[in-house]
Amino acid sequence: MFAVALLCSAVFGGPDDVGAPEDGRRFAPPAVHEGWDMREQWDGVWRRFQDRNGRPQLQGPLLQWSPELQRSEYELALVAAEQPMVLERDWNRRTRGARLYVHSDDEFSFFNTLRIKERVRMGRAGALGVRFDRVEVREIHGSLFQLNFAFPNLAGSGAFIEIRPVARFEKQDLDVEVAFGWARTGIARVTGRVFSFDTFNNASDALAKQRDAEQAVRVVQRNAAIGTALEFEMFAIPNVRAELFLGSVLPSRSLLDYADPWVVDFERTQSALLGGMWIEWAVPGVPVWVGGSTQMISTKQVNVDLHGKPLAETPERELRSRAYLLAHLGRGTVGDTTIELSGSYRDDQLPRHTSEFGSVTRDRSWTGIARTTWMPTRVFGLELTYIGLERAAEGVGELAPALSGSNHRLVTRFAFAFDPNVRLTFGVGWDLDDRSNRYDQGGMTLTARW
Repeated sequence: MFAVALLCSAVFGGPDDVGAPEDGRRFAPPAVHEGWDMREQWDGVWRRFQDRNGRPQLQGPLLQWSPELQRSEYELALVAAEQPMVLERDWNRRTRGARLYVHSDDEFSFFNTLRIKERVRMGRAGALGVRFDRVEVREIHGSLFQLNFAFPNLAGSGAFIEIRPVARFEKQDLDVEVAFGWARTGIARVTGRVFSFDTFNNASDALAKQRDAEQAVRVVQRNAAIGTALEFEMFAIPNVRAELFLGSVLPSRSLLDYADPWVVDFERTQSALLGGMWIEWAVPGVPVWVGGSTQMISTKQVNVDLHGKPLAETPERELRSRAYLLAHLGRGTVGDTTIELSGSYRDDQLPRHTSEFGSVTRDRSWTGIARTTWMPTRVFGLELTYIGLERAAEGVGELAPALSGSNHRLVTRFAFAFDPNVRLTFGVGWDLDDRSNRYDQGGMTLTARW
């Protein structure tokens, strides 16, 4: 990998700025580039595919929505903790920065996420990027550290290539990604990505077998586990930004060989198809953005015994759609206010789902958000958010009824803006349904730019 980096540096010339235009000068970034962007949502799906050890079942299917680990108001807490939508585009376009949230789950634990990214020059033509993603919520407990050997604008052509290995503690769960494409400011960006999942799994297994190391289960890949993605982002139409995403995980077969003789060995085949699109219109002359997005994922896991007899098939389907309006009114005055109005729909279909509490074969939710942040001074302000959630779970047993219902929450927070470097909010939520217990979790959300 380092040889490839050195070769590219020797052959190609490069631009003075190896980062994004939105980066600006280090430690003196430009003003926030406001608007939403779907990039983080799309990349989050691939990180979930990559993070085998972060899913509830190590050898389970690719998504694992896991409703049995949730509560009826689970999505309310995640929405309350999220970064403001108006900051999303700036985060996704920059190559350095950090963001995190910490939000109460129950009397003993916090949900938390931490994302940090940085990029520095590497030779004459390249850059070295690093990114760390930590997610601790009910159905995900993972940390991914990714290196990025990037070569932007090769020979001034607009072409680029990036080599992105994921370094982690578990050798079997190491992944490698290669991204390549073409980009031109003000026109478009086209990217192809190839993912190699669990790249060194068989090498680790062979070493363990040669040294007679104990393994509760051996996972032996029958063929390479490969994912592909094609991404298109358009800038050419004035006041319009749009993105199109297509991806797949090619059928990958693995043997699961258990040390326990009472557990049946089997072969597992996993595959996925996914896609998404997003469009946003900036209203000419006023700081208002209107947009919508949708994302669809279909995964399948098929288990057969060593004679090819079917044992289980686990399909997963997920649809997420969103429409929104963002506005920034009275900028720089005592009435400086950002407004976020959005409506989201989620539909998870889990036909083979089972748990000790019952099954949830379909889980849908409708979420409405109205968030305003008022900054009467340059540094200090107030944030007020209303969140409404309607959830309908279908299945057998006590789990589906426990997850279903209508829930409403009001979130009040203090807001601090140390522009252009730090945005911070913290505060508490208020249950609008339960008069006996009005306090309903609290948390903090932070964005840092440098």
